[in-house]
Amino acid sequence: MEDVRIGMKFSPHSKVAVLMSTYNGERYVSAQIDSILLQLPTNGRVYVRDDGSTDRTCEIVEACRDPRVSVYRGQNLGFANSFLTLLKQIPDDVEMAMFSDQDDVWLPGKIKRAWDFLSQHAQGPAIYGSAQTLVDENLNVLGTTPKWPRGPSFEGALTENIITGCTAAINRPAVILLQRAGAPGGVRFHDWWLYLVLSTFGTVVYDNHSTLLYRQHNGNVIGRGVSWFGRQTRMASFLMKNDWVSALLGQVHALIHVYGESMPSSTRSWLFLHFHVHESAVVPKWRFIFAPRRYRQMASHELPLRILLTLHKLRLWRPRRRSL
Repeated sequence: MEDVRIGMKFSPHSKVAVLMSTYNGERYVSAQIDSILLQLPTNGRVYVRDDGSTDRTCEIVEACRDPRVSVYRGQNLGFANSFLTLLKQIPDDVEMAMFSDQDDVWLPGKIKRAWDFLSQHAQGPAIYGSAQTLVDENLNVLGTTPKWPRGPSFEGALTENIITGCTAAINRPAVILLQRAGAPGGVRFHDWWLYLVLSTFGTVVYDNHSTLLYRQHNGNVIGRGVSWFGRQTRMASFLMKNDWVSALLGQVHALIHVYGESMPSSTRSWLFLHFHVHESAVVPKWRFIFAPRRYRQMASHELPLRILLTLHKLRLWRPRRRSL
Protein backbone atom coordinates (compact mmCIF):
# COMPACT_ATOMS: atom_id res chain seq x y z
CA MET A 1 0.00 0.00 0.00
CA GLU A 2 1.49 3.35 -1.01
CA ASP A 3 2.37 5.66 1.89
CA VAL A 4 -0.22 8.43 2.01
CA ARG A 5 0.89 11.42 4.10
CA ILE A 6 -1.79 13.96 3.26
CA GLY A 7 -2.93 13.82 6.88
CA MET A 8 0.29 15.44 8.06
CA LYS A 9 0.31 19.03 9.25
CA PHE A 10 0.85 21.61 6.53
CA SER A 11 4.45 22.85 6.56
CA PRO A 12 7.20 24.21 4.28
CA HIS A 13 8.02 20.56 3.57
CA SER A 14 4.55 19.71 2.26
CA LYS A 15 4.77 18.37 -1.27
CA VAL A 16 2.18 20.30 -3.23
CA ALA A 17 1.95 20.35 -7.03
CA VAL A 18 0.12 23.21 -8.73
CA LEU A 19 -0.92 22.35 -12.28
CA MET A 20 -1.44 25.23 -14.69
CA SER A 21 -2.32 25.00 -18.37
CA THR A 22 -1.63 28.20 -20.27
CA TYR A 23 -2.71 29.50 -23.65
CA ASN A 24 -2.01 33.04 -24.83
CA GLY A 25 -2.11 34.26 -21.25
CA GLU A 26 0.64 36.87 -21.33
CA ARG A 27 -1.60 39.62 -19.97
CA TYR A 28 -2.41 38.05 -16.60
CA VAL A 29 -0.17 35.04 -15.96
CA SER A 30 2.55 36.89 -14.06
CA ALA A 31 0.14 38.05 -11.34
CA GLN A 32 -1.22 34.52 -10.97
CA ILE A 33 2.23 32.95 -10.67
CA ASP A 34 3.22 35.53 -8.05
CA SER A 35 0.10 34.86 -5.96
CA ILE A 36 0.88 31.12 -5.95
CA LEU A 37 4.58 31.40 -5.15
CA LEU A 38 3.89 33.68 -2.17
CA GLN A 39 2.17 30.78 -0.38
CA LEU A 40 3.71 27.71 -2.02
CA PRO A 41 5.72 25.50 0.37
CA THR A 42 9.47 25.23 -0.17
CA ASN A 43 8.98 21.67 -1.41
CA GLY A 44 6.04 22.68 -3.60
CA ARG A 45 6.20 22.88 -7.36
CA VAL A 46 4.28 24.68 -10.12
CA TYR A 47 4.03 22.66 -13.32
CA VAL A 48 3.05 24.79 -16.30
CA ARG A 49 2.09 23.16 -19.56
CA ASP A 50 1.70 25.67 -22.35
CA ASP A 51 -0.97 24.55 -24.80
CA GLY A 52 0.54 26.03 -27.96
CA SER A 53 0.58 29.75 -27.16
CA THR A 54 1.55 32.18 -29.89
CA ASP A 55 2.31 35.06 -27.52
CA ARG A 56 4.93 35.57 -24.77
CA THR A 57 3.27 33.46 -22.10
CA CYS A 58 6.14 30.99 -21.72
CA GLU A 59 8.78 33.70 -21.65
CA ILE A 60 6.91 35.56 -18.91
CA VAL A 61 6.58 32.43 -16.76
CA GLU A 62 10.24 31.55 -17.26
CA ALA A 63 11.24 35.09 -16.31
CA CYS A 64 10.11 34.52 -12.71
CA ARG A 65 13.30 32.45 -12.30
CA ASP A 66 11.95 30.50 -9.36
CA PRO A 67 13.30 26.92 -9.19
CA ARG A 68 9.88 25.73 -8.04
CA VAL A 69 8.38 26.57 -11.46
CA SER A 70 8.74 24.27 -14.47
CA VAL A 71 7.47 25.11 -17.96
CA TYR A 72 6.73 22.59 -20.69
CA ARG A 73 5.80 23.76 -24.18
CA GLY A 74 3.34 21.38 -25.75
CA GLN A 75 1.09 21.14 -28.77
CA ASN A 76 -2.46 22.41 -28.58
CA LEU A 77 -4.65 19.76 -26.95
CA GLY A 78 -7.43 21.90 -25.51
CA PHE A 79 -7.61 22.81 -21.84
CA ALA A 80 -9.11 19.55 -20.53
CA ASN A 81 -6.55 17.25 -22.15
CA SER A 82 -3.77 19.68 -21.27
CA PHE A 83 -4.61 19.55 -17.56
CA LEU A 84 -5.10 15.77 -17.54
CA THR A 85 -1.77 15.33 -19.34
CA LEU A 86 -0.12 17.39 -16.61
CA LEU A 87 -1.77 15.27 -13.94
CA LYS A 88 -0.33 12.09 -15.47
CA GLN A 89 3.20 13.49 -15.28
CA ILE A 90 3.48 14.73 -11.70
CA PRO A 91 5.94 12.92 -9.41
CA ASP A 92 4.92 9.99 -7.24
CA ASP A 93 5.72 11.82 -4.00
CA VAL A 94 3.17 14.63 -4.52
CA GLU A 95 0.79 14.71 -1.55
CA MET A 96 -1.73 17.22 -2.92
CA ALA A 97 -2.34 18.43 -6.48
CA MET A 98 -4.08 21.73 -7.20
CA PHE A 99 -5.38 23.13 -10.47
CA SER A 100 -4.83 26.73 -11.52
CA ASP A 101 -6.08 28.95 -14.30
CA GLN A 102 -3.65 31.40 -15.87
CA ASP A 103 -5.58 34.59 -15.23
CA ASP A 104 -6.79 34.53 -11.62
CA VAL A 105 -5.19 35.61 -8.35
CA TRP A 106 -5.03 33.21 -5.42
CA LEU A 107 -5.93 34.71 -2.07
CA PRO A 108 -3.50 34.22 0.85
CA GLY A 109 -3.91 30.88 2.59
CA LYS A 110 -5.62 29.10 -0.32
CA ILE A 111 -3.10 26.25 -0.40
CA LYS A 112 -3.14 25.66 3.35
CA ARG A 113 -6.94 25.82 3.47
CA ALA A 114 -7.27 23.13 0.80
CA TRP A 115 -4.66 21.00 2.58
CA ASP A 116 -6.47 21.30 5.92
CA PHE A 117 -9.82 20.32 4.41
CA LEU A 118 -8.37 17.32 2.57
CA SER A 119 -6.47 16.20 5.67
CA GLN A 120 -9.82 15.34 7.20
CA HIS A 121 -10.33 12.76 4.42
CA ALA A 122 -6.88 11.19 4.23
CA GLN A 123 -7.94 7.55 4.03
CA GLY A 124 -9.54 7.68 0.60
CA PRO A 125 -9.75 9.73 -2.62
CA ALA A 126 -11.05 13.26 -2.03
CA ILE A 127 -11.46 16.49 -3.94
CA TYR A 128 -11.82 20.02 -2.56
CA GLY A 129 -13.39 23.00 -4.29
CA SER A 130 -14.40 26.46 -3.12
CA ALA A 131 -16.36 29.60 -3.84
CA GLN A 132 -14.76 32.42 -5.81
CA THR A 133 -14.72 36.20 -5.66
CA LEU A 134 -15.68 37.50 -9.09
CA VAL A 135 -13.58 40.42 -10.31
CA ASP A 136 -13.23 42.32 -13.55
CA GLU A 137 -10.05 42.30 -15.62
CA ASN A 138 -8.57 44.97 -13.34
CA LEU A 139 -9.41 42.99 -10.16
CA ASN A 140 -12.28 45.25 -9.13
CA VAL A 141 -14.65 43.12 -7.04
CA LEU A 142 -17.97 42.31 -8.71
CA GLY A 143 -19.39 39.82 -6.24
CA THR A 144 -19.03 36.32 -4.85
CA THR A 145 -20.29 33.11 -6.39
CA PRO A 146 -23.57 32.06 -4.72
CA LYS A 147 -23.81 29.03 -2.47
CA TRP A 148 -24.93 25.80 -4.03
CA PRO A 149 -28.37 24.96 -2.56
CA ARG A 150 -27.68 21.22 -2.49
CA GLY A 151 -24.64 19.20 -1.54
CA PRO A 152 -22.47 17.23 -3.96
CA SER A 153 -23.79 13.87 -5.17
CA PHE A 154 -23.10 11.24 -7.81
CA GLU A 155 -26.40 11.81 -9.61
CA GLY A 156 -25.77 15.55 -9.56
CA ALA A 157 -22.26 15.05 -10.94
CA LEU A 158 -23.72 13.25 -13.96
CA THR A 159 -25.51 16.39 -15.14
CA GLU A 160 -23.50 19.40 -13.92
CA ASN A 161 -20.25 20.45 -12.28
CA ILE A 162 -20.00 22.29 -8.96
CA ILE A 163 -16.20 22.08 -8.57
CA THR A 164 -14.76 24.99 -10.54
CA GLY A 165 -11.40 23.83 -11.83
CA CYS A 166 -9.42 26.86 -10.68
CA THR A 167 -10.36 26.04 -7.07
CA ALA A 168 -9.87 22.27 -7.20
CA ALA A 169 -7.40 20.31 -5.07
CA ILE A 170 -7.06 16.52 -4.77
CA ASN A 171 -5.25 14.31 -2.30
CA ARG A 172 -2.78 11.54 -3.07
CA PRO A 173 -5.34 8.70 -3.33
CA ALA A 174 -7.33 10.82 -5.79
CA VAL A 175 -4.21 11.48 -7.86
CA ILE A 176 -3.59 7.73 -8.11
CA LEU A 177 -7.21 7.07 -9.02
CA LEU A 178 -7.30 9.71 -11.75
CA GLN A 179 -3.93 8.79 -13.21
CA ARG A 180 -5.39 5.37 -14.00
CA ALA A 181 -7.68 7.04 -16.53
CA GLY A 182 -5.13 9.38 -18.08
CA ALA A 183 -6.87 11.67 -20.55
CA PRO A 184 -9.76 9.53 -21.85
CA GLY A 185 -11.57 10.40 -25.03
CA GLY A 186 -14.95 12.00 -24.49
CA VAL A 187 -13.82 14.13 -21.54
CA ARG A 188 -14.07 17.80 -22.46
CA PHE A 189 -14.01 19.44 -19.03
CA HIS A 190 -11.29 18.25 -16.67
CA ASP A 191 -12.93 19.72 -13.56
CA TRP A 192 -16.30 18.13 -14.29
CA TRP A 193 -14.49 14.84 -14.88
CA LEU A 194 -12.70 15.14 -11.52
CA TYR A 195 -16.00 15.79 -9.77
CA LEU A 196 -17.69 12.83 -11.48
CA VAL A 197 -14.91 10.36 -10.70
CA LEU A 198 -14.50 11.49 -7.09
CA SER A 199 -18.25 11.47 -6.46
CA THR A 200 -18.20 7.86 -7.67
CA PHE A 201 -15.27 6.62 -5.60
CA GLY A 202 -14.51 9.13 -2.88
CA THR A 203 -15.37 12.32 -1.05
CA VAL A 204 -16.28 15.73 -2.47
CA VAL A 205 -15.73 18.71 -0.17
CA TYR A 206 -17.13 22.13 -1.06
CA ASP A 207 -15.97 25.23 0.83
CA ASN A 208 -18.26 28.29 0.77
CA HIS A 209 -15.29 30.49 1.66
CA SER A 210 -13.79 32.27 -1.37
CA THR A 211 -10.15 31.37 -2.02
CA LEU A 212 -9.34 33.31 -5.17
CA LEU A 213 -10.11 36.29 -7.36
CA TYR A 214 -11.83 34.81 -10.43
CA ARG A 215 -11.12 37.22 -13.25
CA GLN A 216 -14.02 37.72 -15.68
CA HIS A 217 -13.02 38.90 -19.14
CA ASN A 218 -13.66 38.23 -22.81
CA GLY A 219 -11.05 35.48 -22.89
CA ASN A 220 -12.82 33.19 -20.39
CA VAL A 221 -13.74 29.85 -21.95
CA ILE A 222 -16.84 29.65 -19.77
CA GLY A 223 -16.69 32.06 -16.83
CA ARG A 224 -19.48 32.62 -14.34
CA GLY A 225 -21.16 35.97 -14.95
CA VAL A 226 -22.00 38.24 -12.04
CA SER A 227 -25.75 38.80 -11.88
CA TRP A 228 -28.40 36.09 -12.15
CA PHE A 229 -29.21 37.34 -15.66
CA GLY A 230 -25.53 37.42 -16.57
CA ARG A 231 -25.01 33.83 -15.45
CA GLN A 232 -28.05 32.61 -17.37
CA THR A 233 -27.05 34.51 -20.51
CA ARG A 234 -23.50 33.19 -20.42
CA MET A 235 -24.65 29.62 -19.86
CA ALA A 236 -27.33 29.83 -22.59
CA SER A 237 -24.73 31.15 -25.01
CA PHE A 238 -22.37 28.32 -24.12
CA LEU A 239 -25.05 25.66 -24.55
CA MET A 240 -26.10 27.07 -27.93
CA LYS A 241 -22.54 26.92 -29.26
CA ASN A 242 -21.46 23.57 -27.86
CA ASP A 243 -22.91 20.08 -27.82
CA TRP A 244 -23.15 20.00 -24.05
CA VAL A 245 -25.23 16.81 -23.91
CA SER A 246 -22.57 14.97 -25.91
CA ALA A 247 -20.03 16.21 -23.35
CA LEU A 248 -22.20 14.82 -20.55
CA LEU A 249 -22.66 11.45 -22.26
CA GLY A 250 -19.02 11.29 -23.37
CA GLN A 251 -17.70 11.39 -19.86
CA VAL A 252 -20.33 8.95 -18.58
CA HIS A 253 -19.05 6.57 -21.25
CA ALA A 254 -15.46 7.26 -20.16
CA LEU A 255 -16.40 6.58 -16.54
CA ILE A 256 -17.90 3.20 -17.41
CA HIS A 257 -15.13 2.29 -19.85
CA VAL A 258 -12.26 3.14 -17.46
CA TYR A 259 -13.71 2.34 -14.06
CA GLY A 260 -16.71 0.10 -14.72
CA GLU A 261 -15.25 -3.07 -13.23
CA SER A 262 -14.03 -1.34 -10.05
CA MET A 263 -16.95 0.96 -9.25
CA PRO A 264 -19.42 0.02 -6.50
CA SER A 265 -21.89 -2.56 -7.77
CA SER A 266 -24.86 -0.37 -6.82
CA THR A 267 -23.48 2.54 -8.86
CA ARG A 268 -22.74 0.33 -11.85
CA SER A 269 -26.22 -1.17 -11.71
CA TRP A 270 -27.79 2.29 -11.51
CA LEU A 271 -25.86 3.44 -14.60
CA PHE A 272 -26.88 0.41 -16.66
CA LEU A 273 -30.47 0.88 -15.54
CA HIS A 274 -30.52 4.48 -16.79
CA PHE A 275 -28.23 4.33 -19.86
CA HIS A 276 -27.84 2.08 -22.88
CA VAL A 277 -24.13 1.25 -22.81
CA HIS A 278 -22.50 0.53 -26.17
CA GLU A 279 -18.88 -0.05 -27.07
CA SER A 280 -18.34 3.51 -28.33
CA ALA A 281 -21.09 5.52 -26.64
CA VAL A 282 -23.84 5.66 -24.04
CA VAL A 283 -27.42 6.74 -24.72
CA PRO A 284 -29.77 7.93 -21.98
CA LYS A 285 -32.86 5.84 -21.41
CA TRP A 286 -36.24 7.49 -21.05
CA ARG A 287 -36.23 6.53 -17.35
CA PHE A 288 -33.20 8.80 -16.88
CA ILE A 289 -34.74 11.69 -18.83
CA PHE A 290 -38.13 11.54 -17.11
CA ALA A 291 -37.06 10.45 -13.63
CA PRO A 292 -39.05 12.27 -10.92
CA ARG A 293 -35.88 13.01 -8.95
CA ARG A 294 -34.08 16.31 -9.41
CA TYR A 295 -30.54 16.12 -10.73
CA ARG A 296 -29.36 19.73 -10.85
CA GLN A 297 -28.66 22.22 -8.07
CA MET A 298 -31.15 24.80 -9.30
CA ALA A 299 -34.78 23.79 -9.89
CA SER A 300 -34.97 26.30 -12.75
CA HIS A 301 -32.21 24.37 -14.58
CA GLU A 302 -34.02 21.04 -14.48
CA LEU A 303 -36.46 21.60 -17.34
CA PRO A 304 -33.78 22.81 -19.80
CA LEU A 305 -31.75 19.70 -18.93
CA ARG A 306 -34.66 17.38 -19.72
CA ILE A 307 -35.46 19.24 -22.95
CA LEU A 308 -31.85 19.06 -24.17
CA LEU A 309 -31.64 15.34 -23.33
CA THR A 310 -34.92 14.68 -25.14
CA LEU A 311 -33.88 16.61 -28.25
CA HIS A 312 -30.53 14.85 -28.27
CA LYS A 313 -32.11 11.39 -27.90
CA LEU A 314 -34.54 12.11 -30.73
CA ARG A 315 -31.66 13.55 -32.82
CA LEU A 316 -33.54 16.80 -33.28
CA TRP A 317 -30.80 19.18 -32.12
CA ARG A 318 -27.05 18.86 -31.80
CA PRO A 319 -25.08 22.10 -32.06
CA ARG A 320 -21.79 21.94 -33.85
CA ARG A 321 -19.01 21.46 -31.36
CA ARG A 322 -16.49 24.26 -31.03
CA SER A 323 -12.84 23.67 -30.23
CA LEU A 324 -12.34 24.49 -26.53
